[in-house]
Amino acid sequence: MTHFLLIHGSWHGAWCWFKVLPRLRAHGSVSAVNLPGRGRDPALLPTIDLKAMVKAAEAHVPAERKTTIVVHSRYGILASALSEKHPDRIERVIYLASFMLPAGDSVAKWAPTDRDSLIPANMDLNMTELWDWLRPEAYRDALYADCSDEDVALAHALLCREPLRPAGEALRLTPERYGTVPRAYIRLTEDRAVSLNLQDRLIEASPPERVESIAASHSAYFSQPDKLTETIMSLARD
Repeated sequence: MTHFLLIHGSWHGAWCWFKVLPRLRAHGSVSAVNLPGRGRDPALLPTIDLKAMVKAAEAHVPAERKTTIVVHSRYGILASALSEKHPDRIERVIYLASFMLPAGDSVAKWAPTDRDSLIPANMDLNMTELWDWLRPEAYRDALYADCSDEDVALAHALLCREPLRPAGEALRLTPERYGTVPRAYIRLTEDRAVSLNLQDRLIEASPPERVESIAASHSAYFSQPDKLTETIMSLARD
C-alpha cells in the first residue's frame, strides 16, 4: 500500500490535514509532520533553517518503502530538499499550490513577484527574531475564502509565527537526484495566497509530469477534502 507524507505550509501544523488524513488512510498509511517551532515541537525560531525541517520530515520517510509526499504552499521547498537527499525513498511529490522552485531559487525570490497575492500586504516580518506572521484579520480572505466558520475558528486558535530563515535559502537541487523523482502539481484556481498566476509560472519554470486543478481557495484540505483526496489518489497512481 502507498505511504503518504503530508507537509503543511506557513503558519500551520499537521493539524490542518485533519480532514484529509482519514480519507487517505482508506488508501494507505499516512503521516503528517509538525515542522519545528509548532505543535508539540517548540523551538527557537531563529535557529530553524531548512536543514532542521528536512531532519524533522525525513523521520516520516521510511527506508524500507517509498513515500508519496503531498506538500502545501511555502514548503514545496522542503519536499524538493527531501527529494534531493533521499530520491530512492520517494515515489513522487505532489505540490499543492506550492513553491515548486527551480534549482538555486528561493521563496524570498519568488514570493514578492506574486502581485495577485493577499499575503505580502498583510504579513509582518521581524528581522531581529527571524519570523513572519500573517495578520489575523486577513486569515479568511487570504487563506480560507471558501472555508466554514468552524474551520476559520480553528485556524485562529492554532496558527503561529513562521521561522523566516528557510524562505531565504536557495535550493540545492541536482538532475541526478531531485531530477529523478516524479512530480505532479495541483492548481488551486481561486487561491488568494499563492495566486493562480504564480502557480502557473512555477509550473512553467519547473515543469512536472502531471497537472490537475481544483476550483478552491488556498486551503482545499478544509473546503474540499473529498475532491482533494480524489485528486491526490489520481496523481499517486502510475
